[in-house]
Amino acid sequence: MKLKEVMKQQGSPLYNLVLIFLSVYVLATLSIEAFLIEDQEIKQVLQYIDFAVCCIFLCDFFVNFYQAESKSQFLKWGWLDFISSIPAIDPLRWGRVSKVVRVIRYLRAIKSIKILVKSLHVSKYETFTLSILLIVFVSFTLSSAFILEFERSYNSSINTAESALWWAFLNLMNAKTSISQAVSHEGIIMTTVLNKVGLLLFAYVNSMFIAWLVVQKRTDLETTNY
Repeated sequence: MKLKEVMKQQGSPLYNLVLIFLSVYVLATLSIEAFLIEDQEIKQVLQYIDFAVCCIFLCDFFVNFYQAESKSQFLKWGWLDFISSIPAIDPLRWGRVSKVVRVIRYLRAIKSIKILVKSLHVSKYETFTLSILLIVFVSFTLSSAFILEFERSYNSSINTAESALWWAFLNLMNAKTSISQAVSHEGIIMTTVLNKVGLLLFAYVNSMFIAWLVVQKRTDLETTNY
């Protein structure tokens, strides 16, 4: 089977790598939340993030279900993905191991690493886009969780899950109006990192918009010439 046919049926290799990353991420945070973290506010941050990731998994399930040629055949393995993607049900979340195993099996079906590297090289836009999104996601989630620990002994106003997430979001967007500032040394460093990641995201969105305008202009010129 040709690479294009495989990618059409299963999604691009890079997309599946992102699913693997998110699956491993939520399993890791679930383990950390259960065995290492005692602070309820930090647990709440992880649960909010887990809810967002669950929404991504549910969208992936419904899209694959809609595109499946045989719905009954799809549900033979897809039901486990659906149940494990439901948020706030801890025992079912461990079913995400099946998603990791299934996608890894698919990646192994691409017989050579050369094909995988070639597919990533051909789709530079997709590779760059998903890389930016992963950087933003990791920076936002880790900062939201760690800031509560760093600010605890400084009597900071960042002392709840909601305030931590709001702090991280506004710093990521470089929106300084009415934002609770971090006062710990570690918090200041994380603020700087989030600001830089936000600038990276802004530059990416700006470049994509300019590229779209250039393509539209070129299309209009070609249409006029013909």
